[in-house]
Amino acid sequence: MSNHYNDQWKLLQKLKPTNEEKEITRMRIWQTIQASSPKITRTSPFFPWKSLLATCLFFLICGGFWIIFQQENKVQHSVTEKGINSTQISWKLEDMYSKESNDGLAFYRKNQAEKVGSVHEVTEEKRKEIIQNHAMFVEEQMENFPYPTSMYIEHVKQMNVALRYHFFIPLENQKYFHFSFDYPKLEYAEIFTVISTLRIKGMEPNNYPKQLYVNHGYGKMLFPINLQPISISANKEVYNWESGSTEAFNAYIKKITEQKGLWKKKSTTKDSHTFESVDGNEIITITIKGKTITYEFIYPNS
Repeated sequence: MSNHYNDQWKLLQKLKPTNEEKEITRMRIWQTIQASSPKITRTSPFFPWKSLLATCLFFLICGGFWIIFQQENKVQHSVTEKGINSTQISWKLEDMYSKESNDGLAFYRKNQAEKVGSVHEVTEEKRKEIIQNHAMFVEEQMENFPYPTSMYIEHVKQMNVALRYHFFIPLENQKYFHFSFDYPKLEYAEIFTVISTLRIKGMEPNNYPKQLYVNHGYGKMLFPINLQPISISANKEVYNWESGSTEAFNAYIKKITEQKGLWKKKSTTKDSHTFESVDGNEIITITIKGKTITYEFIYPNS
């Protein structure tokens, strides 16, 4: 192989798309070079001009493929140099909207002035600092959510904030999206609706086909995600469960009973099940009627 081709091949190796795309590009450009090779001879007096033309052609081809890959390659990166903007993320909690603020987004309820959460891009060092410098009492990897997500719950104890949820979603180059939400400014179910329906521009989500379940706060009872609160009080919670059905409810109850060492079933009917915690401190009755699911709480030792 001539030095001319060697130089071109070295330049080609500097392309940085994915491995598969890089190999496709290399093959296409290499085939182009091979196809044009009979036209280049070292004995021709016009070789310098032909060599220059071939080099220009090579760079044009490289540039063209590079632009295509930049447009088509779905890289996990959706933050501009100026920070996150409101067109880059979406969710399905209709009652919440965002405003751009301090290189990130602040979240608000409709018709309310008080902020309920935020999202910023942070470095790995900043992520560790946030975790270490706050009273985090829960750490969990959220499996099967749209994006790989680490969840932490901070014990805040402010006048209007009891808990603050922190979610970290990895990006490129040891950076993360850091989402935070304040409870009870948003109810537990609303927080998980945001995270479970999150879509980030330029990042392909995981579309898990089965029902997901989470704990609310520090509690041990599982709740389906995508519940819409109807009424919430200390001893009773009522939700709309849009995907609820007899089949879904039975699968949910089965999921609870499969948790070892947490709950004992006290009674059951077609539409209602009562569970007692193994330590006897909590009794929960779960009832479904159509799309409405109700939780009633009793605390015998309180």
